[in-house]
Amino acid sequence: MNTPLPRPASLRLLALACALGAWFCSARADLIDDLPAGTGYAAWELCTRTQQSGDNYLRVRWSYTVPKVQPLPYVWDVDYYPGLKVDVRSFVPFITNKRSAIYRKGLGCTLIPPGATEAAVRAQPFKAVSLGTPSGQAWPVGEGPVQSYLNSPALAQLLARHGDRIFTDTATKAGEKQNPLAFLVARDGRLVYERYAKGYDRNQPQLGWSMTKSLTGLIAGLMATDGRLSLDAPVGLPQWSAGAKAGITWRQLLNMSPGLAWSEGYAGASDATQMLFSQPDQGAWAAERTLTSPPGTVFTYSTGFPNIAMLRMKQLLGGTHQALHDYYQQRLFTPLGIRNGIVEPDATGTPVGGARGVLRPVDWLRLGQLVAQGGHWNGQTLIAPEVMQFLVAASPASAEYGGYIWRQPATEIPEALRARLPADLVWFAGHMGQFTVIVPSRNLVVLRMGVSFEKDDARRRVFEAVADLVEQP
Repeated sequence: MNTPLPRPASLRLLALACALGAWFCSARADLIDDLPAGTGYAAWELCTRTQQSGDNYLRVRWSYTVPKVQPLPYVWDVDYYPGLKVDVRSFVPFITNKRSAIYRKGLGCTLIPPGATEAAVRAQPFKAVSLGTPSGQAWPVGEGPVQSYLNSPALAQLLARHGDRIFTDTATKAGEKQNPLAFLVARDGRLVYERYAKGYDRNQPQLGWSMTKSLTGLIAGLMATDGRLSLDAPVGLPQWSAGAKAGITWRQLLNMSPGLAWSEGYAGASDATQMLFSQPDQGAWAAERTLTSPPGTVFTYSTGFPNIAMLRMKQLLGGTHQALHDYYQQRLFTPLGIRNGIVEPDATGTPVGGARGVLRPVDWLRLGQLVAQGGHWNGQTLIAPEVMQFLVAASPASAEYGGYIWRQPATEIPEALRARLPADLVWFAGHMGQFTVIVPSRNLVVLRMGVSFEKDDARRRVFEAVADLVEQP
């Protein structure tokens, strides 16, 4: 077995000596401050970004993880096993809250919560999809380089200006930084701008967080197109077979309006943190939430609902992670030319459809291009027009949301900026500044990824770029 990176015992003792008072006396209420969520978040973040994405361990630990889980690092203990797993625990007396995130090639990282064991998860059968040779054709069909030569001088200047703005990070405190990683623009189906932070490149997959919800919606759209599910039919979870939940439809689940109670906040012990960091079967746990409103009437944003969708899609395809993995790889990723993309699974093998998609930025952009093209790709119809229209249309419960895809009008965007954006604009959005913004009427897709502690500024910069690009001839 690999051994963890060494940590001098003196440093651990010093941390312990100064930590307990800081921990118990701290009045700071950070985003994730309870121990199970904090250790779970840290273990999964460190594992995914280093072992699936290939990022530098020290950078991920100190720049991306430590600022997020304060004040946990005063009292944590991290064991990092390269190529194998990450263990995170606190040494607060009398509290046991160790979380391990294990790495498996082809699956990425999986968190091991109470009720699961590393041995059992590693024993799950799985065979990674074999990748073909990448095409040298131009994006989006192949892996050809950015086609910046297509840009007029005015457009090139505009793209450079917004690229500089996206990558400008003047904050001096780690917990206030933007940490931009990628900024890409596709115009008229061509990749015309591609820029990465220093130390990053095209071939590194990046965690999309809640952009994964939109990916889950596209997979459901494929299954609807293939006749494997019907939007107006009940979802059909076996645990919903009796009672009022039996009538919840796919359309309602994908619109975030199944009527289930949910608390999405990430500060402390919410439903979202309890599910993500303490539950082995995330979809089944989310499905047990109480029915509090008639299905289809109330919009409730939830990371749990896409996990329910993934669980049921897995069941419909035979009940194995292999079957669902092969389905989205072969029906979606392979036609689009997406390479090394995955949705990391929970401890039962069900992909975490609400949060754990890990794709290269250029591949998240491909998903946006598929939406811009109405579900058509390279002369084929991957997602039926009526299904794609459902995914981007306003739901009965919210004008701002479709089928796991955000849409205009959007109250989170400043009103003056919103007025400059086309009515058909839609987007994928993820935790800490992940955005794939799509304007079908302009055949425009803009992507920004990073690890942002100032997400409002990151959002504003992206949509300012989109507004300017829409107005650029």
